[in-house]
Amino acid sequence: MSNLKNVEALIARGDLIAASHLLDARGATQSDNPRELVVASRLWCLRGRFADARELLDRALHADPTNVEALIERARLAIRLGDDAGADAWFECAWGEGAPGDDWMVDWIDVLLRLGKFDAARNIATVRCERAPEQAGTWFRLGLAHQQARHQLQALDAYRHAARIDPALPMLRNNMGAAHLELSEYDRAQPLFEQTLRDDPDNALAWTNLGTVLLKRGQIDDSLVAAERACALAPNYATALQTYSYVLREHRQWDGALAVAQRALALEPANLSLVWTLAMLQLLRGDYANGWRNHEARWSGSPELRDVSPNVPAPRWNGEPLEGKTLFVWGEQGHGDVMQFVRFVPLIAERVKREGGKLIYCCFGNLLPLLKRSLGGVADTIIAHDHRPLPVFDYHLPLCSLPLTLGVTLQDLPLRSGYLKADPDKVRAWRERLPDDGKLKVGLVWSGSRTHQRNSRRSVKPAEIAKAFGGIRGVEFFSLQVGADGEVEQAGQAGLRLTDHTEEFATYDDTAAFIENLDLVITVCTSVAHLAAGLGVPTWVLLDVNPHWLWMTERRDSPWYPTVTLYRQPAFGQWQPVLDEVAAQLAAFAGAPDPGAASRDDESASMEMSVH
Repeated sequence: MSNLKNVEALIARGDLIAASHLLDARGATQSDNPRELVVASRLWCLRGRFADARELLDRALHADPTNVEALIERARLAIRLGDDAGADAWFECAWGEGAPGDDWMVDWIDVLLRLGKFDAARNIATVRCERAPEQAGTWFRLGLAHQQARHQLQALDAYRHAARIDPALPMLRNNMGAAHLELSEYDRAQPLFEQTLRDDPDNALAWTNLGTVLLKRGQIDDSLVAAERACALAPNYATALQTYSYVLREHRQWDGALAVAQRALALEPANLSLVWTLAMLQLLRGDYANGWRNHEARWSGSPELRDVSPNVPAPRWNGEPLEGKTLFVWGEQGHGDVMQFVRFVPLIAERVKREGGKLIYCCFGNLLPLLKRSLGGVADTIIAHDHRPLPVFDYHLPLCSLPLTLGVTLQDLPLRSGYLKADPDKVRAWRERLPDDGKLKVGLVWSGSRTHQRNSRRSVKPAEIAKAFGGIRGVEFFSLQVGADGEVEQAGQAGLRLTDHTEEFATYDDTAAFIENLDLVITVCTSVAHLAAGLGVPTWVLLDVNPHWLWMTERRDSPWYPTVTLYRQPAFGQWQPVLDEVAAQLAAFAGAPDPGAASRDDESASMEMSVH
């Protein structure tokens, strides 16, 4: 065996010629000794003779099926052959036989990470960290396993262990920054990416991440530099291209964003996140034929819906005959999405009934009264999303998949206007309460959902609204911003009196009845925009530079809602031009002078004087 140890030492230091001579002298390849066969297989692997190595290992395992060295080498051979699933199985066998040591576990962790078995990778990495706590690389892998499983806090804890042992570990700071990025801790993420790039200026992944965090922080010019550098370094790196596409959207470079998204998907056609990115651009540009199809990637590709795959106790309907069957159509995503897409329920109901089936429609509870009335009797049953037990049905279909099923094109819209119907008794009750003083009644919404990823971009500060609208005569302003008492007070302090009845809005049915008594709703992109427009009430929507796909680009009108007028930011973050235009048109609508005209004229004159 001493000669065998010499062979192993020679292999370890790369002297394969001397090792081959010693093994030939021993006749190791003809041996029945599992130990000799394992050592010989390592040499064959290093010489690229994988089939010979496999034959030796198979003989070793035939002689001793529990030989952990042979099991581990069999796993490593599978890795060399690109068979990670096979390697995982062999490592599992070695683990089951109580394989000693821990170095081989690093290879297993890497296999599990590549296979996407993140829970298993965390378990094995945890054991390895306990056995060899001084190994920074294992702590790094434990952090990576946590990170891939989207457990960012645990990932950061493991990465900090690694940093205490080896602060110069490659990609450590980049990955820590990525964890902070996922936690929306942008001020912590950015310095880590910058430090990574100081050490490795050509790191395309770090440039990509830096571009993302700069975009999140609203530094869109800087993010463009970072994204372009990432793509220059790695032109075939799909994630860098995806980030570049996002950045181009904020710069209103729609065609460029679309082309880059298409390139990214061509590189990784199975990546559903890239499919989703492309879908949003296709819908934004009015390419509904392709957009609806790619929109189906939302359950895995959308950051908001990722890993929230619907758990519905029936197969999805894909056009099967419905005679004697029941189809369950269910509302999804946000309230605005439901109000936008519910217009298609009568069309699918007509088809279901024509084929001899029944339709159940399920929606959010606070939309139930409004949608029951609006849909009339088109559905056999309408229930709230928390209705239990669910009625029996044969197939299900998500609401936002209806346009794909129905083949809806841009030319088919809007189908019909005013398809949402408020409660006439509630409408009458509000009419009797609201003043009949001849003033325009205008509802205001300045913010969407606080948890929406783009809410900071699509919202307007109440003080800015107040400054723009506060001096307009002949208008009574009403807050439609639920739960915003403090902001209503801020607007008042800034010069805009807002009447607020939102505490009485228990459901969207209550809000709808109130809106029916208004002459106009001015709102940012949020559910109230869909509600007011769906009721057929004149609605002015204030849009940030990179709007929801529904509103498309450049257009002043919306094919979805005939009573909508769109006011768009001319550049990133620029609300003042939008508010100036809306204020002027609102003053004209009310028959009052534009209160901002004089100040804007003064500003223009001042600028002209400074130029000359």
